[in-house]
Amino acid sequence: MKVSVQTDSFAMLKEGVESECDRARFGSEFCEWMIPSLEGLKKAYSLVSDKGKDFIYVTPRVSPSNLEKIQDQLAFLDRQGKIGVVINDLGILNVLEQYQNLKAHLGRQLVYMPARCPWKEITQQPVGFLARRQVAKIFYQTNLNYIPTIQLFQKHGISDVDVDWIPESFSYFNFLAKNGLNLSIHMHLVPIAVTRRCHTARFLGEKSPESCSQPCNTQAFLLKHNILRLELHLYGNAVFRSVKPTKKDAKKLIKNGASEFIIGMNPITKVATREKVNALIHSIQP
Repeated sequence: MKVSVQTDSFAMLKEGVESECDRARFGSEFCEWMIPSLEGLKKAYSLVSDKGKDFIYVTPRVSPSNLEKIQDQLAFLDRQGKIGVVINDLGILNVLEQYQNLKAHLGRQLVYMPARCPWKEITQQPVGFLARRQVAKIFYQTNLNYIPTIQLFQKHGISDVDVDWIPESFSYFNFLAKNGLNLSIHMHLVPIAVTRRCHTARFLGEKSPESCSQPCNTQAFLLKHNILRLELHLYGNAVFRSVKPTKKDAKKLIKNGASEFIIGMNPITKVATREKVNALIHSIQP
């Protein structure tokens, strides 16, 4: 079982690579305005490769204005050898296929959002209380719990996918593994919603995404819903629900086909040092 750290902060990356992790993921998963500069990417790649660890570049959904920036970065990575690139945008997948050394890794935004329509399964359910329970189970599946979708991405050379640490979803992961997918499981934070316009920027008075001071490097918001009694986290342009990984859950995930656990290093998890990364790794080892 491999363990990776993931961060969009170079300072946290420096700590992460000093831990017992096997791989390091660097880049912005959700916000295109947090994409590192080409020089920043080169610096991050050198840091990780000098430690003898695998480097994986994480990319978000992007607008046409930022796709050119991504293309320059992919060209640089392709010259370095075999490297994985997490994609959350079909446009980036299309660009990625021109490079021989880069391997696409399906990100969470393409695994979950937009979700496939489960209308067929819903209409096949009988009416009543049990029907509602069955329908609820359908929504714990992913877009990939559907053979044609798996086959579509496999035609593009994709076998590695990101999913979340959601206990109700564990039993459906086995289907993905049996159909040739390697599962990377994100610990701690489950994305609930992604906004096109960044709410963090709005709250903090950032006027332009092009000149954003990137307050996400140090700040996140706790959102409390008094009626539903939920605690959610606003981090940049995404809203997350937090989960607490356990050794018991880790065993279930490994049994259901997980091949990698991902530790997020960010202001919500407060995992910012190599010591905290190591403690987490030890806490979930079977």
